[in-house]
Parts: sequence; structure tokens; C-alpha cells
Amino acid sequence: MKTTLSVLALLNLLACTQLDVPQPQSSSCPPDAFAAHPKHQRYLNELQQYRQNTGSPGSLLLIQKPDEALWVGAVGKANLEYQTDMRVCAQFRVGSITKVFTAVVALKLMERGQLRLDDKLGQLLPSTVGRIPQADQITLRHLLSHTSGLVDPPNSSLRYQLGIVNDYQARFRMSTHQLLTEYIYEKPLLFSPGTQFRYSNAGYWLLGLIIEQQTGKPLQDVFSELIFQPLGLTDTYLEVRDDRKVVRGYADLYGNRRLFDVSHLDRADSDGEADGGIISTATDLARFMAGLFRGHLLSEASLSQMMTSVRLPTCPNGDCEYGLGLETWATELGTAYGHNGSSVGFEANALYFPHNNGVFILYKNNGNGSDKSLMNRLMK
Repeated sequence: MKTTLSVLALLNLLACTQLDVPQPQSSSCPPDAFAAHPKHQRYLNELQQYRQNTGSPGSLLLIQKPDEALWVGAVGKANLEYQTDMRVCAQFRVGSITKVFTAVVALKLMERGQLRLDDKLGQLLPSTVGRIPQADQITLRHLLSHTSGLVDPPNSSLRYQLGIVNDYQARFRMSTHQLLTEYIYEKPLLFSPGTQFRYSNAGYWLLGLIIEQQTGKPLQDVFSELIFQPLGLTDTYLEVRDDRKVVRGYADLYGNRRLFDVSHLDRADSDGEADGGIISTATDLARFMAGLFRGHLLSEASLSQMMTSVRLPTCPNGDCEYGLGLETWATELGTAYGHNGSSVGFEANALYFPHNNGVFILYKNNGNGSDKSLMNRLMK
């Protein structure tokens, strides 16, 4: 979800919402675990400047390069209500970075012969026939690459946005099937499948159902079996859990730097879902990105398909800057691969730089966008 929820009515509703903010569980990780790193002060200064520039309560940064030791830094607060410091081991919502995980799982099932990229939605989920236009033409590839033509309720539907603000608990209780019934079924496609690019979280709602249908297991179990356990991601999960350890999310609703806790919206919008529901840490995300691009999860052929950007004449310069669950970022250091994840109360970024096999993780618990050009300086 990348909406700003800027309508005045929404702002008033959010500002008037009284939240019972739970007391966070204590953290066992030391605050200065990376203070001995030779570039500690330089990296920390960059992170502090980023937090200040974005008006965020707290921020996290991870730099992993082959010619130096891993560095992770944390500044500011994870929870303003209890004035809890941000820690390097803090768990946070990663938002749409989840899509990279979901794409990896889909491609793993493809390698096992359980799925094909040309499989049709109507064949994989017969219940969509007659309810989603051209379900017999939308393919798994279209869903993964945002070329299905499906609408995107979290970003483009005011009814969806009003619904989550008016009754976030009702949205939190909705199953994926209920979301599809309410916001996707019987809606026209934006374009014929495969002819244009349009970001759609709904495509990943469907991918989650496809994965569960093909495996007969809940998403959490499949992700754990295929990714979390093999890579040792002990602080990463997809299922809905008690979130008292999770960093709180905030938004400056009126542009006056007064922050409101909007964690209830972030939680209701995507926790547990295949489009944006993963909760992780900076080090676990880095381990995932490194594992993916070093060939520990997928074959070389499958990874190449993920990294190959969709090319369509309707995209700027013909390049849609998105592969199969992977964004391609044009940076001063060359192309980087990864994903942004954002919602009302946070922004997360996970990127892999092929020129030096580096990994860059940047997080803040404030939902406005940000200038991320510090990566060009830090990932040289």
C-alpha cells in the first residue's frame, strides 16, 4: 500500500482515533554492536541526516559490501508512546518487499514442476472464472510482473482507503477471498493482459491463494520451508502474530511535523498477506537478498527471469523497470535490484548491487517518501 490518504476526511478520522498503544517487549541486542566498524561514524552520520531530513521518529540502515565488515545502525525511536529506542535488531514491517519473497516461492514451485509461468489464472483458481475478466488469459507471469490489468485497491480505491480508516478491525479480519469479492471480482480490467504495466497488489493476493492451493499449506509454512529455514531467517515471519515487538509506524497527517501513530492501519492493511505482510529485521533482509542473488534459493535461469525487466512500448523508454517480483533501480552505480515497501506509517528498501555484490537496507517509521540518494555515496 503506497497511498498517502491525503483526503481531509481521512485525516480527521485518523487524528481522532484513540489508540491503545501496547508496551513494547524489551530488546536484548546491544545498542552499539557495530561501533568498532572503521566506517561507523560516517555511516551513522548519514543515517542521522536521513532521519532528520525525513522527519522520522527512527531509522535503520544496513551496509553489506564484500571488502568490509557488515554494518548496521539504528537512530531515533521505535515507539514514541514509550520512548523506546530504535535498535539494530528491531523487527519491522517490510511492506511490498514481501513480493520478492512471494515471487521466489512461486518460482521454486515452478522449478519443482508444480507451476508454470504460462499457467492461466482460470486454471489455477477456477473460482475466478466469470468473476475476473479474461481469467483464461491472465498468466502467472502477468501476476508476478504487474501486467495482468487488475485494479489496485490499496493505491487507487478511495472506498478501500475509507474502509480501512473507518473500521480497521473489519479490514484486519478480512480473508483474501473476502478482499477479492469486495474489491476485485466483477471489476473490469484496466487493459488486456500483457499489454501494459500497472502495479497491482491484488495480483499478489491471487498469487498467495495459488501458492496455498498448489501446496495445500498455509503461506507461513511454505515460506518457512522454502526460504526462512534454508537461510536461517529466525526473525522473519509472514503469519499474523502479536506485534508488540514490531516498530510502530507514524504519519505526519497535516504537514506540520506532528506525528500520529498509524500502526493499526499498517497492520490491518497487509499483515499475513502475500503482497506486503512480512515482518523482518535488517540483518534477515540482507541475508535473504544475498542468498537470492548468490544462487542459494533459485536456479540461475529462474533468477535471470526475475531480474529481466518487462519491456513494453507503453512504459517510459520501453522499460517498465520491473521483472518478476523485482524492481530495477537505475542508480549512479549501475542497475540495482530489489524492492521498496511502504504504507501509511513506514518506508522500507532492500537493494542488491551487482557491481560489488553489495546489499543496502534502509528503513524509517514514517510513511512519507524519501530521498534515498545516500545509497550512491555509501555503496561505492
